[in-house]
Order: sequence, then C-alpha cells, then structure tokens
Amino acid sequence: MFTTRRDQAASGTVLQIGDVARQVGLSLRTVRFYEEAGLLSPVGRTQGGFRLYDEDALDRLLLIKKMKPLGFTLEEMRSLLSVRDELRLPDLTPERRQELQERLRTWAVLAEEKLADLQARAGIAADFVAGLHDDAARLPDDPAPTPGPGAHHAGPAGDATGKTLTCDDESRDGAGPGAVPPADRGHAELDASRTKAGPAGH
Repeated sequence: MFTTRRDQAASGTVLQIGDVARQVGLSLRTVRFYEEAGLLSPVGRTQGGFRLYDEDALDRLLLIKKMKPLGFTLEEMRSLLSVRDELRLPDLTPERRQELQERLRTWAVLAEEKLADLQARAGIAADFVAGLHDDAARLPDDPAPTPGPGAHHAGPAGDATGKTLTCDDESRDGAGPGAVPPADRGHAELDASRTKAGPAGH
C-alpha cells in the first residue's frame, strides 16, 4: 500500500504526518517546516502520495522540541542530530566513536549554559508577576468619597459660610457692638476737649 526509501520501514511502524504531529504535540505546519529545513525526512509515501514517517522521525522531532525552548538554532539542531545519527552506525572505529562522544559532552555543557540562562530569565519573570500581585493587593477596595455639589470649602481667612473676610470686616467685628469706626474717632475726641474747656470768652 506504500513505497519506501528505507528497507527497514517496510517492517516497522510508519505514520502519516497528521499522526506524527499529534504524537509529538506539534502542528502540521511545524512538522513540514522542520522537514523542509532538512531536520527529518519521510521514509516513503503512500500510493496516494502522502508522506510516511518512522519512529526515528518521532525521536528527532521530540529532540527538536526539547531544544527549541533553550534557543538552539536550526543549524545547531542539525549538527547535534548528525552526531547522534553517526553514533548509531555499527561500523564506527573506536577513535571516531570517542570523538563523537566527546562532541556530545560539549553539547551537554552548552545545553546546561542555555538552561541556566533560561532559568535566570524565568526567575526575573516570576519576580515581575509576584510584584504585580503585590501591587494589586495594596490597591484600596473602594475609591475615596467625592464631595457633593453643595459642599462648602472655607478659603483663606474664611468664616464658616465660606465668605472671605476683609481687613475692615475684621476690625469692625473685633471692636464689638457700638464701637466707633476708626475714621470717626478723631472727631469724637475733638468735641470732648471743647466741652471740658467751656465756652470761649469774649
């Protein structure tokens, strides 16, 4: 029912792209993108022309999915996958196998550095979220009451009614009932002195 480009695919499990995408948790578009980038390839096609993938494709996609959050580039993904593919070859010399394993250790160190950077940035993000929660908790439940339209506010030197007092008002109010205004005090004093002196002689 299908043709293959690998002999082992005929006896193994093969999946169409939709099944692959569901199993690895990626979209069809993403799987096609990685295929076009050369990170995986189908093992064959159905008679209807649909791509078929084997277990190796699933493993590669799962590895790519783990590398993506750490910020690995497509070229870095391709390089690591190449090392892993070569290590699976049965006819490797001991020297070449040791060299490839050393390269894998280098990849492990790089992955640890990227993970530490990701954790540091995640910590900063967590502090930001916690700060937002703290700020939200400190906000008042109800806004401050707003004075109504009939409220009176006493201005500078104002009385209870809000009226602003002038200097003349303060002098009159402070003199008490029946007090003589300052402007008339001179006339009153002059009349008093004339009364004491008596009528003028001729």
